[in-house]
Amino acid sequence: MPRARLPLLYAALAAALLAALAGGIGYGLGQRAAGHDAPAAAEKRAVAEDQGQRLEFDNKRLNAKVAELEMARRLDRDAYGQVEATLGDLQSQLARQSDDLAFYRSIVSPADGIQGLRIQRFEVLPGAAPRQVRLKLTLVQAMRHESIVAGLAQITLFGVKEDVPARFSVGDLLGKPRAELPFSFRYFQTIEQAVVLPEGFEPFETEVRVRSSKLRAPVQQTFAWKVAGQPVAAL
Repeated sequence: MPRARLPLLYAALAAALLAALAGGIGYGLGQRAAGHDAPAAAEKRAVAEDQGQRLEFDNKRLNAKVAELEMARRLDRDAYGQVEATLGDLQSQLARQSDDLAFYRSIVSPADGIQGLRIQRFEVLPGAAPRQVRLKLTLVQAMRHESIVAGLAQITLFGVKEDVPARFSVGDLLGKPRAELPFSFRYFQTIEQAVVLPEGFEPFETEVRVRSSKLRAPVQQTFAWKVAGQPVAAL
């Protein structure tokens, strides 16, 4: 290349470089003037990302705390339910034991101090068929246990049938009008008999009458009619 042209080439390169620098500076000034300062934007973006990460972390922490509290509440509720169930079982067991204790005390040493054969308890329990009930009679021999006591028990139901007073003995309900319930024991005995109530008959009380050769007179007691665990109307 001729030496005469070198100054022109250097001048052209210098002009191009100046133009590029001027363009870059102008673009930067334009961006800054328009609010697009690159370093500032990058800094703001970094701050926003950091804030977002912090919020995300806090959100996860709060969700974990809520889950922990929910679990604690469920555990407390379950524990409370278990305590209630255990307490109920213990109270039922205590009630049964108290009944058993009173029962055996009535045999060994009754509160009234009267010895001999007596009616301890009478219950009416629901049966397995419609209008069927189970009559449950418990007899005891208080204080005197040197010999066996034997005899017959009669259970009679009093009520109304078609608005007319009516009565049925256990024998009547079993189709054996003269039948009675035999017993023989030294300490106590529970007699249970299932019967079916006649259609339209609604009992309101039961009479229990016990006879034995060791009694001067029959032992008799009346009980209000009540089916354990359900109303009479459900029969």
